[in-house]
Amino acid sequence: MKISCDVVTDLLPLYHDGVCSQPTKKQIAEHLAECERCRSLLGKISNTTIDNKIKAERDDVIMHQAKALNMRVFQKIGAAVFTVLLFIGVLTCVIVDLAVSGALTWSLIPISACVFAGFVLTPAIRYGVRGIVMSLIVFSVLVVPFLFVLSLIIDSDGLILAVGVRMSVIAIVYLWGIVAVFRGLWLRKFLALAVSLLLAIPFSLVVNSMLSRVIAASLFDVWDAMAFAIIVVVAAVFVYLDFFLKRRKIQ
Repeated sequence: MKISCDVVTDLLPLYHDGVCSQPTKKQIAEHLAECERCRSLLGKISNTTIDNKIKAERDDVIMHQAKALNMRVFQKIGAAVFTVLLFIGVLTCVIVDLAVSGALTWSLIPISACVFAGFVLTPAIRYGVRGIVMSLIVFSVLVVPFLFVLSLIIDSDGLILAVGVRMSVIAIVYLWGIVAVFRGLWLRKFLALAVSLLLAIPFSLVVNSMLSRVIAASLFDVWDAMAFAIIVVVAAVFVYLDFFLKRRKIQ
């Protein structure tokens, strides 16, 4: 049974989207093979759909670029504000120390800390996620000189430098390990979080072991065990979320 042009005109959008029944699709196809007018209408519908898709993709690109531009502006403002706050902190310490002591004494500690924090944190604030690796590189390079300066200021018989360097090396290894985990599992953020949390357990044990040797006393107690248990539970939750999301994508 042939169908009229009026019926075909009403059904063309459904036919174009492929949502009409198979018998109806067959009848419309037979009609289109014989009717130039309806074929022309179908072509117009197709062109309109393509134009809408192009427009939607263009709008998405514009919106993404606008968000990226706004983010860059906020990052620049954040980095500038952070720098100003550090400068105010340093200036305040210098003024107070000179007013009270007549020389730079205790203020050298917060001044060196502010300078160190400025070099380390500014890349992450300025460039966001891309700046985290830059901040970690700066931290890895400057942490030992920073500890050396603190050791000279405080004059603690080299204890800060001796203990601090060991702790810093462990911290650097741990932080770079986290970066490697997230780069290797960048499509599975929850699993990366779980692995990073679990890595904190051996990291803490190594730190406790080194500090125990320095003070000749055990630092591991029930609170550490409770903290490790909480870490394991939270990591298990992240692993479950990763499994749930992966299974949902497969389905």
